[in-house]
Amino acid sequence: MRRTLRPARCRIALLGFGTVGSAVARRLTGPHSHDALSHLELTHIFDRRASHKREIFAASGSHARQLVWTTSIDAILTSDVDVVVEAVGGVEPASDWIRAALLAGKSVVTANKQAVARHGAALLALAERQGRQLRFEAAVGGAMPIVRTLADGLAGDQITRVVGILNGTTNAVLSQMETTRSSLDEALADARARGLAEADPSADLDGHDARAKLAILCALAFGLRVDPSQIPARSAASITPADIARARVHGAAIRQLAHAQYDRATSTLTAWVAPVEVPCGSIFGRTIGAQNAALITGAHSGDTGIFGAGAGGDATAVAVISDLAAIARDRAAIVPPPSLTSDFRMQTADCRLESSASRVERSAVRVDVSCLAEAV
Repeated sequence: MRRTLRPARCRIALLGFGTVGSAVARRLTGPHSHDALSHLELTHIFDRRASHKREIFAASGSHARQLVWTTSIDAILTSDVDVVVEAVGGVEPASDWIRAALLAGKSVVTANKQAVARHGAALLALAERQGRQLRFEAAVGGAMPIVRTLADGLAGDQITRVVGILNGTTNAVLSQMETTRSSLDEALADARARGLAEADPSADLDGHDARAKLAILCALAFGLRVDPSQIPARSAASITPADIARARVHGAAIRQLAHAQYDRATSTLTAWVAPVEVPCGSIFGRTIGAQNAALITGAHSGDTGIFGAGAGGDATAVAVISDLAAIARDRAAIVPPPSLTSDFRMQTADCRLESSASRVERSAVRVDVSCLAEAV
């Protein structure tokens, strides 16, 4: 009778105990942690308010009494943990802590799209030199596995275009406006009440979150080193119920799309983030609530559509734990750094405010999305 070998115990430290960090901790220590994850052992938690967060965690019914809580990053770096999960957010000091963890011989899983967008290539190169792994599925699509799809599933193709809904908060707001005919402020209040929006949602609505994620996808899909600030972004903050109704008249919905298309013959990248009108029957028109969706076009495989929950701690925790499981399965695996070039021309996106019939007075951009109408 064949015996299945279990992975060796993998000790994990968590940096940050906010929305994402607490969700990861609940999954790793809760009663519903299934056998496939039993080798993943959360041992340390770092947070600037560790005592307060520990009391909150204990009050939630957690029985993880052996956890070490600390306010010292050095206590994590000198510990015996195998993997550090960075869930602090922001570029600094998170990037420095990722770097320090790799130098200390730890693999790293991060949900930090800003750090990966700006320093991902250098951090991956460091991980390779250290013989450790840096994984970041949670940084881009929540529970939608777009990083693995591009890095592994479609590695045999030449990607020409990536279009996606990459911000679940904005999608929740826009689809709520569409469903209930509420104002943006009302839809935003509903998203906050459901834990899907921050107190300050400007990074989501203004497209800054999505363009950082799009910069990461440009590295994975096209091998381009793109600074997120290079990507034009139009805000969805001024979309009104009238804009939603106007789109509905001609069978469209308004969604915040992130678009990147690369012409290798001319080394030209066209990239933008904006609220656009999309056909109601397309993959994007059918994406509602805090969901993400993406359509990836390859020269040989054509269109590949993926879909999944894109906002909230639980969805992001799925991606984090999937990366932890991948590291635990093969500690010796090396994730090679991408070979990136900055030798490309950025084509300015034409974001004139047009509808199919006439000028739209407000914010929805009408683009050529006819190719999306028949998408899965």
